[in-house]
Amino acid sequence: MSGNAFRWPLIATLAAMIVLVGATPPSASAAPAARPEVVVSSSSIATECAGKPVRVAARWYFPPGQPAAVVWLQHGFSRTAANLDIVARAYADAGFLVVSPTLDSVNLGGCAVAYNIADNAAFARTIGGVFGSGRDLDSPLANSLVQARDAAGRTDVTMPYRMVFSGHSAGGEFVVVAADALRRADPVAYRRLAGLMLFDPVNSFFGGHFATAAATLGTDRLPIRVIASQPSVSNNFGQGVSVLQRTTRQAFLGSRLVTGIHIDAEGESTDLIGELSELAVPRPRNGRVLRTLATGWSSDMVNDAATATYYPGGRYYDHLLDTRTVTTLPVG
Repeated sequence: MSGNAFRWPLIATLAAMIVLVGATPPSASAAPAARPEVVVSSSSIATECAGKPVRVAARWYFPPGQPAAVVWLQHGFSRTAANLDIVARAYADAGFLVVSPTLDSVNLGGCAVAYNIADNAAFARTIGGVFGSGRDLDSPLANSLVQARDAAGRTDVTMPYRMVFSGHSAGGEFVVVAADALRRADPVAYRRLAGLMLFDPVNSFFGGHFATAAATLGTDRLPIRVIASQPSVSNNFGQGVSVLQRTTRQAFLGSRLVTGIHIDAEGESTDLIGELSELAVPRPRNGRVLRTLATGWSSDMVNDAATATYYPGGRYYDHLLDTRTVTTLPVG
């Protein structure tokens, strides 16, 4: 056989192999595209309290694409937005635009996240109104978003229509009071509120604002979901969760982590103060479960849906029950 007669069948065979497996050898194939990252930026929100103008520092978390809804994520007493960073990132990874304000814990004028030395209900009503008017182009929240998105290079992001109020510890009480105030003051804006996602909410030692707001919202159709830890000094022995259990008319309120501690919501974002308050560190598995349920339930709120796996009878939720990771909060 001549050289040419040998080469042409070989060339034809190689060409066929290239068509079948591609021209690039497997060892040199391109790596999978990296997943777009959450972008974090900061700005301030101009508002007022006790008759005086104030500026509230806020962290903004931008999802990779256009957000499905905005989440107001409020920290608890003696904490900051930084302590809920891991939850905020989980929300953004799930497609939410997150704004996490840092509020004072003690303030003589009541401009604080908790009712301790002064009544903070008026401040909660004001901040609720800030979120209610967030889609107005020149509103304080819209201006804060513009500052944050410009700094983050995400000028494509606009304020979503739907919103979720979410809070941990005293921040849970704060957003409940704010939601009820918004319902009373601005029914049109209130219709944008898809639901409340509460992490071990704690009612203040003073006043009855939380109980009053919970009772009113409990008769409404607004979805409220709770992830509770075990009763302890840090969560006022679970009294806030008990109030919600008594007042809700929902068939399903949420879950309690069997080995849960109050700072599980903070996870890796907690600090020495948080750990000393519990004499313990957050449990990683509890944090993962908490974030999975919270983002799943919040997505359902926004979409007016019920993804079966996240509820009793669903595969994931029943696995959590079977492994004694959570129990279902009884209601009524």
